[in-house]
Amino acid sequence: MNRKRRRFVCALALTTSLLTAVAAPGASADTAAASACAPGQVCFWPSPGFAGAPMASFELADSNVEQCVSLPEGVDALSFANRMDRYVTMYQSRECATEGDFSTYPGEGVYVPDVPYTVRAFEIWEKP
Repeated sequence: MNRKRRRFVCALALTTSLLTAVAAPGASADTAAASACAPGQVCFWPSPGFAGAPMASFELADSNVEQCVSLPEGVDALSFANRMDRYVTMYQSRECATEGDFSTYPGEGVYVPDVPYTVRAFEIWEKP
């Protein structure tokens, strides 16, 4: 009985360490890449998982509240971070049209590594 228990504990420890070794690098890479987005900014990446450097970033100082802000022509985002303290709506349409997909995300540290649609515009909202 004691030998079976020891085998079980060893197997459990090995499984846990393997899962930690496999999961940790991806998670830390995403976190490190997303940290390139400074507090008070909303940042966009061209690939899922915050791959590479942010291709566009915006601050409240250069974006009007409750107005559609299109990403630069040719820039499409597949991951983003919202480090503003405001809600931000992401749009599939460059004109913020609601005929395409759109979703609103809270502020202060929302990291979306895999947006369910391509983001081409966004809108910042007043604080609730």
